[in-house]
Amino acid sequence: MQFIDEARFVVRAGRGGDGSVSFNREKYKPRGGPDGGRGGDGGSILIRATEDLATLEHLACRNVIKADRGRHGSGSNRTGERGENITLEVPLGTLIFDDDGLLADLAEEGDEFTVARGGEAGRGNASFATSTRQAPAFRERGLPGEEREVRLELRVLSDVGLVGLPNAGKSSLLAALSAARPKVGDYPFTTLSPRLGVVDEKGYANPFVVADIPGLISGASEGRGLGNRFLRHIARARLVAIILDASEDPEGAEGTLRAELHAARLSGKPTVVALNKVDLLDEELREYLREAFPGALHISAETGEGVEKLRDLLEAKLREMRAEPVENGEDGEERREHRTFRLEWKGMRVEEEDGVFVVFGEEAERIALKTDWDSREGAEHGWRELDRKGVIAALRRAGAGEGDEVRIGEMEFDFQ
Repeated sequence: MQFIDEARFVVRAGRGGDGSVSFNREKYKPRGGPDGGRGGDGGSILIRATEDLATLEHLACRNVIKADRGRHGSGSNRTGERGENITLEVPLGTLIFDDDGLLADLAEEGDEFTVARGGEAGRGNASFATSTRQAPAFRERGLPGEEREVRLELRVLSDVGLVGLPNAGKSSLLAALSAARPKVGDYPFTTLSPRLGVVDEKGYANPFVVADIPGLISGASEGRGLGNRFLRHIARARLVAIILDASEDPEGAEGTLRAELHAARLSGKPTVVALNKVDLLDEELREYLREAFPGALHISAETGEGVEKLRDLLEAKLREMRAEPVENGEDGEERREHRTFRLEWKGMRVEEEDGVFVVFGEEAERIALKTDWDSREGAEHGWRELDRKGVIAALRRAGAGEGDEVRIGEMEFDFQ
């Protein structure tokens, strides 16, 4: 399966079913009352996080995802069938965006977000019967479901992210630290997607996940090389392990890596430094590196030298971090909680555009869409609802008079 960490598509929830206009026609009941039933609500589209997936490949080629519409109501007060919901499964660590920004952050198993809500169904004429209006001959229409273009972005969740230039030996180190068996080669960019390994040693309080992040180069934060699309995975790591090739300009490599982390606003993350491939050095060079990189571990993923010490250091650092209170911020942002973001504007305003009075407002648009304007009784009921919500008064204040064209959402009609 190919590793895909981004997908973009349109989600379109189902429209609600229309209500029904019906009257009871049973034998011996010549004055049977209204019995038109309500429609069924439209199906919604949900996105749910699961541990069973590691890529967004199954969604990468989707252009439009649609849910079923609700069925119309019918006589005898029968409610229409509800449209079936669609649930899209995504890997843990998936972020959901639309044009306005972040909608949800799905970081835990079972986290779920309704990305497009199904349209509300319309009521049948039985719902409008009163003591003074005993035979209403109108119904409501179902509302359209929500529609939006969304972008999914996967950021691998890990405890430790291995960061280094191409050929620093990160894949070999991941294999030495854990049971993972990533592809290893002696050429740049052997790793083209993040690889995960679990470290679960006896004596450790908790197992931890190590991610081999594809090699970065100078300018990666600006899209060079494999680009900054892999820097997003570092943002999810709780601890960054900077892996340097001890046999090839480690000072320059560290400067490049720290500059890229800073440019990506990730320099505030806790870090450890390890010099890999020390088996290729003589004692004189080792001594020089001990002075140049005080506190850095000397390791060899090839021979296993220092690997156990690095493993223990990572476990100890993570244990200390778990005991500390979590601070969320730009650098090292912690996203272990499910978060959803939804902005709704429920105000109402009227503007004149080329002689047409346009009403903006969620409640007014909802009434206009639900009203059956083809029915005289239905239209009268719609005008009463608009008057009750203050829309008619707002139109008059804006200068609208009888016969002027009014537009509310998709509906256009003459002002009465």
